[in-house]
Amino acid sequence: MKAIILVAVCAAIVGVSYGMHSPIVPIFAKEELGADFSQVGLVGMANYLPYMFAPFFVGMMLDRRNKGYILASGVGLSMFSLLLLSTAQSVPEAMVFRGMAGVAHALFWPACEVLISTNSSPEKRVKWIALFTAAWVGGFMAGPLAGRLVLDFFDYRVLFQLSAATMAAALVPAFLLVRHGRPVGMEKHRGTSLANVKHEVTSMPAVSAVLLYYAITFGVILAVYPAYMKTAAITDQDIELLFFAFGIARFATLPFVQRLAVHGRSALVAAVALTAVGMLISFAFTSVWSFAAALVLIGISTSIFYPVTFNIVTRNVPLDKIGSKLGIYETLFGMGWTAGPLAVGLSSDAFGPPSPYLAFAVIGAALAGAIVIRKKS
Repeated sequence: MKAIILVAVCAAIVGVSYGMHSPIVPIFAKEELGADFSQVGLVGMANYLPYMFAPFFVGMMLDRRNKGYILASGVGLSMFSLLLLSTAQSVPEAMVFRGMAGVAHALFWPACEVLISTNSSPEKRVKWIALFTAAWVGGFMAGPLAGRLVLDFFDYRVLFQLSAATMAAALVPAFLLVRHGRPVGMEKHRGTSLANVKHEVTSMPAVSAVLLYYAITFGVILAVYPAYMKTAAITDQDIELLFFAFGIARFATLPFVQRLAVHGRSALVAAVALTAVGMLISFAFTSVWSFAAALVLIGISTSIFYPVTFNIVTRNVPLDKIGSKLGIYETLFGMGWTAGPLAVGLSSDAFGPPSPYLAFAVIGAALAGAIVIRKKS
């Protein structure tokens, strides 16, 4: 139980830092560095690209090395990347520094997942992953309020520096987790490969499709959506408040996750449908209130996606192989995270900023319908 609490504390602190700076990075790229939507998408892609590859190795590391040290290294690298971002003068520089942040996240997030999995029983795993998610979401919810306050007095660069200072506090619980992070077993596993990913995708196609849709849309919401709101004349402070509403929606949904998890695929269909509606609203309307409605719906859906898919993926997996198993799905998630911002950035410049959101609405409706039909057949 102590390990779970320490992971939650670490997640809450890191969540505050992410909530402070994440909604502003696309705006910083567009306003401060002169990026167009394609370049904003490239900055987002650079942030998520490491997640396509790092979990191959991180998953195996987590089965063999102390998870507390891996977690601490992720926090430290994330802090360093934020300090460097505050000095960026061009889009390529921002891409490099966001790439470092992506590597850091690929260390931090799986380490948290595996620490929870190896320090809890299968029966309580959903409960504890929901607590971890609540801590992360609670931090991410508070972060935009802190970011809004900072932007009332300082510029984007100071915001990134203060986010790094906030992140530094997470090193304390990370190092305290070293005693809880020793490897469970010393079995030597084969390296994760694209063949492993292919096998998992074909063995659970519905879950994999939902995970990809979730990864793509969530990546877009963090990496491109704020720039889209900025073109609709939404102020920086209001964008931070809108992401606060996004956090509230995510946080308010978490108490119901335990009950939703037992419904498995039905819960995932509902999450996909909510995201599709949010995307449709984003395409059709561009006011503060319409963006708020869209982000609330998407916030609810993201709180459903993660714990439910986590439960399905880790069910009946031996403890000493959970790191490798999660590495496969984190890689799949990274593929979606990487592709989404790049595709949306290019299509926004080619067909207009609202166009990608209509596409996501149509794809989401089709995916939800396909899963329902497949379940009935």
